[in-house]
Amino acid sequence: MALISVNGIRINYEDHGSGEPVVMIMGTGGGGRAWRLHQVPALTAAGYRVITFDNRGIPPTDACPGGFTIDDMVADTAGLIEALGLGPARVVGTSLGGYIAQELALARPELVRQAVLMATRGRV
Repeated sequence: MALISVNGIRINYEDHGSGEPVVMIMGTGGGGRAWRLHQVPALTAAGYRVITFDNRGIPPTDACPGGFTIDDMVADTAGLIEALGLGPARVVGTSLGGYIAQELALARPELVRQAVLMATRGRV
């Protein structure tokens, strides 16, 4: 577990393995550690570097009591990718994380090599 300052907040993240980067984005209320059970071991065994993190409001990432938007969460993910020198990266998101991944691919396509969107929604 490590903390990094990105987009005006401290984000908790974990970095596993080596190889091409895969950034895993969790959904509403879930911590990045949820990816550890199956996805992180499978992806690291396949030769990928896997980065998981806790979104805003999921401790120990900063709480942001003044509120935040999806654009803030996209900027957080972009900032993390840039701060760790990962781009372009494969991005995987579930639920709200899938929505963040989708918006990241639209806003910052140079940071996203491929995206997997699970149990999510699209724009209307």
